[in-house]
Amino acid sequence: SKEPLETWFVVTFVLLLLTIFVYLLYSGLFYSVTVSTSDTKYGPMTFAYKTHKGPYKNVGDIFTESYILVPDREQLGIYYDDPEGVSPDELRAAVGPILAYGEAKADPAEMEKMIKEGFKIAHLPKSSFVVTATFPFRSTCSIFLAIYKVYPKLRDYISERNLCAYPALEIYTDKDIIFVMPLSRQEEFFVSEYQEEEMS
Repeated sequence: SKEPLETWFVVTFVLLLLTIFVYLLYSGLFYSVTVSTSDTKYGPMTFAYKTHKGPYKNVGDIFTESYILVPDREQLGIYYDDPEGVSPDELRAAVGPILAYGEAKADPAEMEKMIKEGFKIAHLPKSSFVVTATFPFRSTCSIFLAIYKVYPKLRDYISERNLCAYPALEIYTDKDIIFVMPLSRQEEFFVSEYQEEEMS
C-alpha cells in the first residue's frame, strides 16, 4: 500500500524542518540583540585589506581568502555606505584580517604574505566612543541572522539619539560577530582608496 511510503515522506519532511529549525536556533535565531554606546578595545588596529565595490553580499570571497591566508587572525569588514540609501553597484567595503592591536607590531611575515597576495595595509584609529552590538558566531547562518537582526536595531538606536555613527565595522572572532560604529575619527576609518571620495 501507499500509506507507509507517504508516512515515511511526512516523517522525513517533519524531521527536515525540525533540523533546519534547530540549526537556526543554534545560529542565533532568537538571540536578543542589545545595542549600547561604550568605549571599545577595537583600536588602534593594523588591518590588511582588499577593497570591494558592489553588493555587500559579494564580499564573502575576500573573507574566505583572508581567512585561508591567516586563519588565526580576527577578520574585519568595513562597510562605508548604507544599502538603504546607496545603489548596490556603488556600495564600498574593505575586508581582511586584523594583524595587530594597540601598540603591538604586526608580524612582518604575515604582512609580507598579505601584501604578496594583493592586500594593502592600513592603520585604523581607536574611536573614543562607539555604538556597538554583539551577535553569536556559531555557523555561516549566524552571519545572515546577525545582519537581519542587528542592523535594524543599530539604525533605530542611532536615529533615536541623533547620533552620527559611521562606517559600520564587523569584527569576526572565534565566538562572536562584533558590530562597531565609531562616533569619532570616522574619516580615519576610510582606507586610502576611498579617502578622496569621502572628502569630495
